[in-house]
Amino acid sequence: MSIRQNAVLEAIERWTTASIIDQETADQLRSAESKHDLAATARLSQYVLATSGASVLLIAGGVFLEWAWPTLDDVGRTITLAGTGVAVSAAGITLEARGRWAPSSFALQLAGVGLLLTAYVWSERAWPDQSLYATIFGASALFVPGTLIWRSVKSRNALLPGIHFAAGLGFLAIFFDRSTPLSGDSIIWVLDGVLVLTTMILGRLLSAGSEYEGKEWALNAFITSMGVGFVLVTLTATGPLGMEDPVLALDAWWALAVGLTVWGLAAEKAPAEHGGLQYLLALEVLGWIPLGMATCRETLDQGPGLATLVVSGGAVAAYLYADRSGFTPVLAAAAIAFVLPIWGWAVEAGGATGGIAALTLTAGALFWAAGRRGSVEAT
Repeated sequence: MSIRQNAVLEAIERWTTASIIDQETADQLRSAESKHDLAATARLSQYVLATSGASVLLIAGGVFLEWAWPTLDDVGRTITLAGTGVAVSAAGITLEARGRWAPSSFALQLAGVGLLLTAYVWSERAWPDQSLYATIFGASALFVPGTLIWRSVKSRNALLPGIHFAAGLGFLAIFFDRSTPLSGDSIIWVLDGVLVLTTMILGRLLSAGSEYEGKEWALNAFITSMGVGFVLVTLTATGPLGMEDPVLALDAWWALAVGLTVWGLAAEKAPAEHGGLQYLLALEVLGWIPLGMATCRETLDQGPGLATLVVSGGAVAAYLYADRSGFTPVLAAAAIAFVLPIWGWAVEAGGATGGIAALTLTAGALFWAAGRRGSVEAT
């Protein structure tokens, strides 16, 4: 029994005990929930099998390439990779319209995009930059993400637009590298601009609330853009900005990402239906653990005490916000972010004895807080 199903069945039992629903209605709800859970389990197994199939397909492609690689020159290898990527993507798109094959379609399209990106990267060996063939091949990289994003958005697919957007930045970088005289630093700046513009557009769509229908893809693309941002910020800091340590730049992007996520949660008209932002914020809270520790210990060259104060202090702020808003995933992440730095500091400062003492005191404080926040009625 899944955690979600267990929670639903417990709720049905409470409603029955409180005479909110009668026994017949309770039995109907339990039956419907059982059927839904079985369907969800079957769908999950489909995704597991489909992902495994895509992995086996990539392995088979690797075996084929290992066999054919020595007989091909770099041009032939590039074309072979690109053709294979197109064929795999086309197979995935063909299966997308068949509902029960959706997991296989998803996995095939991901594998196809990966093969296409590999082909474009390998083309560096086939033709020199800005040569006629490199320019033509690089220009075709603009066609791939535009087509994929357009059709996945049009089909109301919830996950693929975000993945295609992330891959699209890679295709865009390849176009500028292969077909234009832009330097590496200039390409990074352009990608930064595209990321900021796209994030603003997605934020506008998400803030439209009920006025915008079918926006799940925009939510997932927004989440993807937050993750991609950490990669681009690192490249920008160590590249064009010449920073030896990009941690402070990552801190700034993390703060921006958290701010946008909190703003999105405040603007969301139906948080119960679209809880993805809650999980994004939970991941951001967990991400603050290594980021905050690195900022204090490495960048600012401070001791474990300040690092613990900064990270655990942020966790307390996240907990208070989540407790007021009722965001369970953020509460769990905040608890982890609060405890881990204290444990690390205690062990480092006082050895095993100090760690045990600090953790015991922390546990006592948490039990006291739990008792103060509890309710006799919620058992």
